[in-house]
Amino acid sequence: MNIIEWVKSSETNLISCDREAIHIPGAIQPHGILLVLKEPELIILQSSKNTQELLGIDCDEIINQKLDKILKVSQIKKIQSVLNKKKQVDVVNQISLLVQTPDKGDTFLDGIIHRYNGVVILELEQKYYQSSKISFSNFYYLIRNSTYKLQSALNFEELIEFVVKEVRKITGFDRVMVYKFDKEMNGEVIAEDKQKDLESYLGLHYPAMDIPKQARKLYTLNCLRLIPDTNYQSIAIFPTNNPITNQPLDLSLSVLRSVSPVHIEYLKNMGVRATLSMSLIKDQKLWGLIACHHYLPKFVSYELRKACEFISQVMSVELVYKEHTEINYYYLQGLKKLKNNIIQSMTNSKNFLQGLVKEPNSLLNLVNAEGGVVCWGDNCTLLGKTPTAKNLKKLTSWLKTNINQEVFYTDSLAKIYPESENFKDIVSGLLVITINLSQKSYQVVWFRPEFIHTVNWGGNPKKIVKIYEKPEIRLSPRKSFELWKETVKLTSYPWQEQEIDVALELRSAIMLAALESSQEELRQSKELAQVTLKSIGDAVITTDAEGRIEGLNPIAEKLTGWSMMEARGLPVDRVFSVIKESTRLPIENQFEKAINSGMTFNIDADAVLIAKDGSEYAIDDSVAPIRNLAGEIIGAVLVFRDVTQERYLANQLLWQASHDQLTSLVNRHQFERELEQLLKLRDQKHNNHALCYLDLDQFKIVNDTCGHVAGDELLRQVSNLLESKVGKNNTLARLGGDEFGLLLHNIKLETAKQIANSLREEIMNYRFIWEEKVFRIGVSIGLVSIDSSTQEDLASVLSAADAACYAAKNLGRNRVHVYQVDDNELVRQRNQIEWAVKIPQALEDNSFCLYYQSIIPLIATDSVWEHREILLRLQDSSGKIISPMAFIPAAERYNLMNKIDRWVVSHVFAYLEQCFQQVKKLDCVYTINLSGDSINDEMFVEFLYQQFDSHQIRPQIICFEVTETLAIANLKKAEMFIRSLKELGCKFALDDFGSGMSSFGYLRNLPVDYIKIDGSFIKDMVDNPINCEIVEAINRIGDMMGMETIAEFVENEAILEKLQEIGVDYAQGYGIARPKPLIN
Repeated sequence: MNIIEWVKSSETNLISCDREAIHIPGAIQPHGILLVLKEPELIILQSSKNTQELLGIDCDEIINQKLDKILKVSQIKKIQSVLNKKKQVDVVNQISLLVQTPDKGDTFLDGIIHRYNGVVILELEQKYYQSSKISFSNFYYLIRNSTYKLQSALNFEELIEFVVKEVRKITGFDRVMVYKFDKEMNGEVIAEDKQKDLESYLGLHYPAMDIPKQARKLYTLNCLRLIPDTNYQSIAIFPTNNPITNQPLDLSLSVLRSVSPVHIEYLKNMGVRATLSMSLIKDQKLWGLIACHHYLPKFVSYELRKACEFISQVMSVELVYKEHTEINYYYLQGLKKLKNNIIQSMTNSKNFLQGLVKEPNSLLNLVNAEGGVVCWGDNCTLLGKTPTAKNLKKLTSWLKTNINQEVFYTDSLAKIYPESENFKDIVSGLLVITINLSQKSYQVVWFRPEFIHTVNWGGNPKKIVKIYEKPEIRLSPRKSFELWKETVKLTSYPWQEQEIDVALELRSAIMLAALESSQEELRQSKELAQVTLKSIGDAVITTDAEGRIEGLNPIAEKLTGWSMMEARGLPVDRVFSVIKESTRLPIENQFEKAINSGMTFNIDADAVLIAKDGSEYAIDDSVAPIRNLAGEIIGAVLVFRDVTQERYLANQLLWQASHDQLTSLVNRHQFERELEQLLKLRDQKHNNHALCYLDLDQFKIVNDTCGHVAGDELLRQVSNLLESKVGKNNTLARLGGDEFGLLLHNIKLETAKQIANSLREEIMNYRFIWEEKVFRIGVSIGLVSIDSSTQEDLASVLSAADAACYAAKNLGRNRVHVYQVDDNELVRQRNQIEWAVKIPQALEDNSFCLYYQSIIPLIATDSVWEHREILLRLQDSSGKIISPMAFIPAAERYNLMNKIDRWVVSHVFAYLEQCFQQVKKLDCVYTINLSGDSINDEMFVEFLYQQFDSHQIRPQIICFEVTETLAIANLKKAEMFIRSLKELGCKFALDDFGSGMSSFGYLRNLPVDYIKIDGSFIKDMVDNPINCEIVEAINRIGDMMGMETIAEFVENEAILEKLQEIGVDYAQGYGIARPKPLIN
């Protein structure tokens, strides 16, 4: 029995480990405190028992008290702000809280909040600043550099080596490892960075029981876990049960959750004093861990842990990409070439089966097998090394009975088919493709021999269990982790994902070949019937010269449902009722044609006989005249046979080869064939057609939020909706993912645009409902006209439609965009893509530069400070200064504005800190513009708090500015954002005021200090009385609401005098001061 089988059979292990309720330990680690709160009053229901140490108050004094017992109102508002952002705060949210303690005074704590099982869990950790004292800006770039290194790794091995080195460099742990799970959830250390004097764990395996099932589940929920000291004494939660549920508190998402004693003992046995682990997730499953070990106690601040978690998330994305890229390379270089050779061989052979097995080595090498068998009905062709005839017959019989899948594979056949142990040196692994699930005798089977190999384990896992005297039986981890080797038998080398995929592709190719073979067999059968069945056949009906029935043979009686006695003398059309399968229309009487012309006729290829009882039979038939000895036509004979099964199989194969299995729409291959045929005929028929490329706008949100099952159901519903609207004469296809194609035949461009817009409106009005969630789905459509002037080939037309669809998305989504050769939007897209590449590099190289423009007071008083608005420029490699209008649209399109805002804030703050150190006084207000990305970023306020803490800048000299349009579009978020920063002492300005349609109505909801009157009213107010009145009205409203006004675009003395006359508070423009560099 090998280790894996021993683990599975260990009853003690299952009881002691897999059933341990590690998510409800009733205690936390001592480096923080935990509070359980009841909404909405935030009443403290439960608390860890160490509140005295951190807050200076015993836990029993705060139970059933409101949170303001220990926190100021301003800090509680921060917590409520997080809780109000969404109803389900089901992920960890971090904020910085200021707490007053009797002995330490004001203390900053990290607050980590989440909502779980109807209560709010608030965890508080004391902020510990790292000894390296890295500034936030430098720390930010450190993480950026680490991320770039991960993304620049050339292959998977280089990626994991980068990860362990970067995480160890950032955290300072003694050992950092990448730990990967196999399909049995056993782990292997595949990368390691450590102190030189430590023993290496690289290449060691660890059984699944080391990280039990429920622990792995928690790693998918809570991706970051810290144990600062394995010698810690856990802190109990009081009271033990949640008063609401009367159950132990579920700490699945808790960062302070106390760890299983078994796991602590395991770590101590390894000599480990502190650990930090980060989950690596692939396809929503636990792929592995980044495990950090330290041999002395070590605390890691929450910010640094989140940074490490970010690196693990980047790696999770990158490992999927790197593995996929390497697999694709292997597939394209080798397997695809072999597959194409096999398909070509099938195509060139008279019998596709002979072509399939013509080159046995190619068929085996396709999946790296050493033997195999191709079964087609009762015939079997052996390939390479195979079992004896007796053993092979039993194996194939077992496969037909037990395997009901398109593809089946195993690398340990003996576990499910024990008899295979007798020929393990030939078949220990097996891969099967079944061509037709309803007829399992059509299969291709590959074999792999036994692969005896050694696994290096970290200690002997069989020494893990100690049984104590009754009544207690518990699990005690092994105490030795020295190298222990195990020999694994009865398994083959595992089948790779790309080998499974190429086998499925071969299956599709065989199905197409079988289809063509079936069609050829039907054609030959029909020709044979014409020659040999002129007077007799499977089913025979004879008539006289008037077309009245004279005789039926027994098979004809069975198929028509009419007996000889019932049918005799009746018109043949009444007994032999035939329709076209495709149109359901009656087929012309072939008896009359045969009798009148004296020639033999075949009924249509898709003929269906309607029997007396309504049963239907697909038939293949012919009608011939009957002559007497004198050569005179005296009647006709009909010979036909039942081909229902053959036609059904042929239609099934044809349908499967040309349709998408999920939506039942035409697939991409068939769609491209029809489009290519249409392109070939465009010059002959001079017709106009149109191609639509449709891409759903919100599909990813549904897929990511609700899972792939919901995504598949959405695609089916959208397919049905589209299919009901496009008409039978047009071709609708699913091209892949959430993309659809539509061919509109014989239609002018304007009409095609109307149809495309009607489809867009249908999708826009459609609502997808899944588990009480309602989603609004949009669609972006690219439209290409196809007529005699269209010179492009298939690839070019598809590319043009794709580009037009992308342009529709770029212009705001949920729209139709018509492709034009000189399309300005496509040119703009290319320019924006270039800027999307340049902007991150400019941020990295600090190529942005800061300017300012003075804002002067128009009412002279001693207390009025100077104002300066911060402006942004970019300096290219030649030294040229570039206006923001060149790059800001691209930054907004590609979600780079938040990064730019952070760059501006950090550099302005650094400049002001330097100025303060030099002059010890700052008497100027600096205005910084913010984007919508930053307003919507839940972490941006925290970033600003950190900047104020790091640079020691007085909030009173900082004014943040947002546009009126942005504020109105995000009114609630803007209001919360402004209020949270005004609590610090910052000022706020509302830019471009008056440009919105409802400016005054919204103004009372926004607690701003300044109103910047839109420049379009200012620049011609001297000559335009209406604009002058608008400016005066805005100024009057501002005075009434206690807000000061700033006029933009002041370009001459006349405007300035008019503004002074009205009473505007400040002025800004080229007539006052042009922008200047902030730093010379």
